[in-house]
Amino acid sequence: MKLVTTITFLLISTSVVFSQEKVTKDSIANDSVEVVITPKKGQDSTIVKVGGMKIIVLNDEKNEPRKIVVDTEMDDSDTIKVKKPKDKNVSHWAGIRAGVNGYLHNDGLPIPSTHDYLTLDYGRSISLGVNLIEHDFRLYKQHIEVVTGLGAHFANYTFKNKYTTPANTNPLSASADSTFILDKNQLRATYLTTPLMLGFSTHKDENKAFRLAFGGQISWRIGSRLRQQYSFQGQTFKPRIRSSYDLSPFLFHAVVSVGCGPLNIYANYGLNMLFEKNKSIPITPFDLGVQIMF
Repeated sequence: MKLVTTITFLLISTSVVFSQEKVTKDSIANDSVEVVITPKKGQDSTIVKVGGMKIIVLNDEKNEPRKIVVDTEMDDSDTIKVKKPKDKNVSHWAGIRAGVNGYLHNDGLPIPSTHDYLTLDYGRSISLGVNLIEHDFRLYKQHIEVVTGLGAHFANYTFKNKYTTPANTNPLSASADSTFILDKNQLRATYLTTPLMLGFSTHKDENKAFRLAFGGQISWRIGSRLRQQYSFQGQTFKPRIRSSYDLSPFLFHAVVSVGCGPLNIYANYGLNMLFEKNKSIPITPFDLGVQIMF
């Protein structure tokens, strides 16, 4: 308040000098000094009025340097307009995901014995996702939005069978070698993903908002390989065999996510087969887990 007191003193002095030079009815009426303290949201403003001049001292809550605005034509009806920062959209997609991926046999039955090499170890079938880009189109403020973006998804299908190896044949088959035990027998597929969802949130601040989003997602496979590890005659081998393994080049999922604050829970369910048609048994992929939001 020292700055305000100093300005007030100077203005009072100026008004006294001015009144001595020209004493009229109007000047006498305008020589009075009025100090108005008007708190604003996110800002304090001090208004000093002298005659036809209004001096405004702005001081915000972030302890930034004070700003002084002088306007000789303001009247009592004028208000201080402070430009507010644009509100950010609530995130529904951007973040880091970790979960479990797998697949379901289309007949609702266990994997048939002819394809038991596809039986999964769900404790080690881990999925990872990095959704780097999100773009939202507001339908109603930040509460209802159309959500899209771009991300990467890494699906790891770890097989229970320690002796058989999926072979890149047409159709997909497997070979067995009982001379060694596989410590790791995993098929990894990497996808670029993009969603189209409808998102809802209860608050414009995503740290306080309850969020819900649902819609669809398309995934484009950009790579796949078989990762194995085994020991033989005292040595450890880690072969990496890159191939398509008859995986579908595109996957389509129905997706849903729900969360509050920095965390989401998500679930994706495939709308087409994990493997290309007539290349393997019909199995539908799924993925569920948690997400830390950006």
